[in-house]
Amino acid sequence: MSSYATPAQFHQIQTSSYITAMDISSSAQTLAFADGAGFVYQYGDREDYAVNPYSLPLTTPDIVQPPTTIVNEDSPLSSVGMPYYTDQLLSVWPSNKVYEVGTKPPAIDEEILKNMKTIDFVGYAPNPGNIHRNQIPRKKKVIKKKNGPKFRSEQERELLKSANTLLLDDDNDLLQQYPGRRSSSIGDISIVNDPAVLNMPRYYQRVEIQYSKFGIDDFDFGYYNSTQYGGLETHISNSYCNSFLQVLYFIKPLRNIAKSHIKVSCPKDNCLLCELGFLFRMLEDSKGQNCQATNFLRAFSTFPQASALGLFEPETPNRNISFSTLIQNFTRFIMEQIHQESNLAAGNPLISNAFNQMITLKSDQEPVKLDVPSTMQQLFGLQTLSQSKCSSCQAEVSRITYPFVVDMLYPKKNDKKSRKRSFTSILKASMYRENQTKAWCSNCHQYQPTMTKKFICGLPGVMLINSGAATSDDALIWRQNGPNSPKTPQSVVDNQSDQGSTNEDSNSVSNIPSSWLPERFGIHINGTELVIKALPIGKEIPPEFKGSSETCAIYELSSTILQVQTEEEAAHLVSQIKIPETELETEAKMPWYLFNDFLVRKIRHEEVFSYKGTWKTPAVLQYNRVDLENLYTLDVLPSEVDYSLLFKDLSIAQEACSDPQHEILTEDEMPKPGTLVAIDAEFVALQQEETEIRSDGTKSLIRPSTLTLARVSVLRGDTGPNEGVPFIDDYIATSEPIVDYLTEFSGIVAGDLDFKRSKHTLVPLKVAYKKLRLLVDLGCIFIGHGLNKDFRIINLLVPPEQIIDTVDIYHIRNRQRKISLRFLAWHLLQQDIQSETHDSIEDARTALVLYKKYLEYKKDGTFGQVLEDVYEAGHKANWLKGTKDSLSRVSSTPQMEALVESSPLFTTNWLAS
Repeated sequence: MSSYATPAQFHQIQTSSYITAMDISSSAQTLAFADGAGFVYQYGDREDYAVNPYSLPLTTPDIVQPPTTIVNEDSPLSSVGMPYYTDQLLSVWPSNKVYEVGTKPPAIDEEILKNMKTIDFVGYAPNPGNIHRNQIPRKKKVIKKKNGPKFRSEQERELLKSANTLLLDDDNDLLQQYPGRRSSSIGDISIVNDPAVLNMPRYYQRVEIQYSKFGIDDFDFGYYNSTQYGGLETHISNSYCNSFLQVLYFIKPLRNIAKSHIKVSCPKDNCLLCELGFLFRMLEDSKGQNCQATNFLRAFSTFPQASALGLFEPETPNRNISFSTLIQNFTRFIMEQIHQESNLAAGNPLISNAFNQMITLKSDQEPVKLDVPSTMQQLFGLQTLSQSKCSSCQAEVSRITYPFVVDMLYPKKNDKKSRKRSFTSILKASMYRENQTKAWCSNCHQYQPTMTKKFICGLPGVMLINSGAATSDDALIWRQNGPNSPKTPQSVVDNQSDQGSTNEDSNSVSNIPSSWLPERFGIHINGTELVIKALPIGKEIPPEFKGSSETCAIYELSSTILQVQTEEEAAHLVSQIKIPETELETEAKMPWYLFNDFLVRKIRHEEVFSYKGTWKTPAVLQYNRVDLENLYTLDVLPSEVDYSLLFKDLSIAQEACSDPQHEILTEDEMPKPGTLVAIDAEFVALQQEETEIRSDGTKSLIRPSTLTLARVSVLRGDTGPNEGVPFIDDYIATSEPIVDYLTEFSGIVAGDLDFKRSKHTLVPLKVAYKKLRLLVDLGCIFIGHGLNKDFRIINLLVPPEQIIDTVDIYHIRNRQRKISLRFLAWHLLQQDIQSETHDSIEDARTALVLYKKYLEYKKDGTFGQVLEDVYEAGHKANWLKGTKDSLSRVSSTPQMEALVESSPLFTTNWLAS
C-alpha cells in the first residue's frame, strides 16, 4: 500500500469457514458477509443505520394467540387442520416402479365395419384409403410443450435485463409505429410433403388467450399474425361466429353497404347491420392488429329468435357439439336479419346490373314487374320462382323468393352410384327441386297434397352454400371423391416453427391434384332448365356461359368455413379466404389466407381444396361472380354522413337531467382533423373474473372480468373560452345484469343506468358508440390517461396517431412503473382527485391539464428533470399520495455517490434505476 494512502481500518471476520457472498446496502451504511458454514455477518458505520435511502419504520403485526378450535358436528370443514403423515404417500412412489402399460387398440374405421364380409371367423373389407396397407400408426405419448409466446411484460423485462438493449428515443419508437405488433412474431411455417393434407398443420389448432396478472393486455397477439389483416379474439361468448364475420368482411359490396348504413340515422338499438359496419371500420383500420366483435355479439345475444334456434354457444365447451351445423344455422339467421334491417320501407336502391325485374309468374300471364328488393337480396338472394299446385283442385300459386343460402342435399346412403356424382350435379339437384307435400289450399279450404316446383330466375353476385356434411356419411362423400396424392414428390421445406405467419409462399400451384370441390363453375339459365358445369382454371370458357349477365354467371371459390377437430381437442371453426387482388399484400404470391380467430397466415392452395384428411369438415362455401365489382353500382348508396347526433342531447331516462354537467356542441364547433378532445370512461362488471389457486398458493387468472361501458365523458381540448368544458357526458343503459357497479372506481351506483330511476343523460350503447365513432372519423385527437384499455373495452380501434396518452408521456422507458393519474395530479398540479370515488369529467380534465403542462415543460426544456423528480418523489412516498413534508427524510444518496466514485466495481446505473 502506498505511503500516501489514507489510514484504513481492517476488521477480521470471525469465521471458521470461507467467505461465499458479500453485499452492500443501497444506503452504503451497512455491509453483509456470508460464509460457507451458513452464518451471516453484518457491519455498520453507525448504531442507527438505514438499509434503504428512503426507509420508513416497519410496522410489526400484533401477535394473535391461536384460537382454541373445538370441532363438533356443526363445525365447518375449513376448521379441520391438515393431518400429519408419518408414512410416505403414494405420490412419492419411486420412478423405477412406474412403467407404461400401453394404450388401447385403435378403433376400427366405421367404413371398414360397414363393408366387412365375414367368411368363417375372418372379416374382409376394402381399404378406404385413410391408412396405409398393413400398417397401424402407433400413438406415442406426446409431451405437450408451450408453443405460445411469452407475455409482453416478460419480454420487456428481458429487454431491460439485457446489457446491449437499444433504447430508442421518442422520435424513433418502433412500438409507436406498429402498436400491438411484437418482435416475437415468427416466420415461415412450411409443410412437409403432404399434398393431400392428410395431417392437420399445427396452425389449424385451437388458439386460446393466456392471461397473466396484467390481464389480456399482456398477451402477445402479434406472435400469431404478421399480416396486414386483423384477427378476431376468442374470449367472448359466441365467438364461434368469428369465422363467418371474417368472410363477410372480405365481400367488398357488403362492406360498402354496411359502412353506408352507419352513415345515416338508424333508430334500432340492436341493429346487426350497424354493428357489422362498426366492426368493418375497425378491421379496415387494424393493419394487422387484433380486433374483437364484442358489440356485435352482444347485440346478437339479445335476439330471442336466436336463442330459440339454439344459436348460442354453451358456456362450458362440449366435445359433442357440431359447430358445422351451428355456423350453418347462424348463416341463415344472420343473412335474414340484416336483410330486414337493410330493407327500406320508402323503397330500395337498385344496385345490381343483373337483376331480373320482369318475371312471368304463370305461363298464361304477361310478365310482371317486381319491386326492387333489398340490397342484401340483390347481392346474396337467389331469385327463385316457387310454384305450388294443388293435386285436387289444380289451383296454382306462384311467388318470388330470394333464399340467401343453398343447402346441399346428398344422395341417399344406399345409392352408391349417385354418391359418386360430381359437386356441380349435387349442387344443381339442391337448387332445382321438385317435391310433394301436404299444404293448405285456400281454394279447397283444407290440407291437400301439393306439388311444389322451384325455378331459378336470377343469379346472385355472391352465392353462399351450406355443405350440410354434418354426418360422417355425408362427409365421406367429400373424402372419397377428393384428390389423390400425386406420384411425383414435391419439395420439402424445413419446418421452422409451430405457429405464426408465413413470410414466403410455399409450393406453387403446379402439380396440384384435381379436387372434387371446383375452383370455378358456370351457371346458365335456359328457360326453366338450369345448367351447371365445372370450369377448370386455364381452360377456355364454353360459349353457353358467355351470355347475358342475367342468365349466365361464372363463379369462383372465395372462402370456406371448416370445422376442425382432432381426437385430443374440442371442435372449432376456421375460415380460408381468398383475398381480393386490390387488397392483397404486395409480396404475396398466393391469395389464400387462414383466419383461425386471431391467428392469420398464408396457406397453400392444396389446404383449401383437399378434404382427404378426417380432421376437417366443410361447413360453409362462398362463391363470388368473377365480374362482381362491375356488376354492382354502389354510388347510389347514401354517402353523406349524418353528424346531427353530436349536436343533440338525447336521453331515454324518464326523468330529465335537471343539472347537466355538459354543454352540447354547436354547429360552429364542428370538429375537424386535429381537434383536441379529452376523454375518460367508467365501466361496470357484467361477470366476475375467474381464478384458481395453484398448489404453491399462487393465484392464476383463468378469465378476466367482463366489463361494459357505463359512462363516457368527452371535453373540449383546444385553447379557448370553452377549454375543458364537456360536450358529451352520457350514461349507458344496459339490459344485461350487472354483478358489480365498481362504485369505488367508477362512481356508478345502482339506479344510474336504469331508465326509470336515472337522473343523468341516459343513452343506449349504440348511440354513445356512434358519437365516438364520428369523432374518430372526423380526425379528433383524444387525450386521456390509460386510453388503450378504455378503447379496448369500448370496442373502438383508434389509430395511434389520434391518441395522446399521459400514462405514456409521464413514463421513462426503462422503468416498469407507470404512474397513476392521481399521483401525477398530486405531485405536479397540487390537486387531490379521486379522493372518494372516480369522476370521468374530473379525470379527463386532469389528463388535459397534464398534457398542457407537458407542452410547457417541453418548451422550457425541463421535462426530463421534472420526470426524474416525479419518479424520485414516487419512490420516497412509495407511490402513495400524501403530504410531501411528512414523507421526506434525509437521503444517504451522497454517501452512495462517494462510494461509487471511489470504486470501479460499481456502475452509475444503480443510481438511475
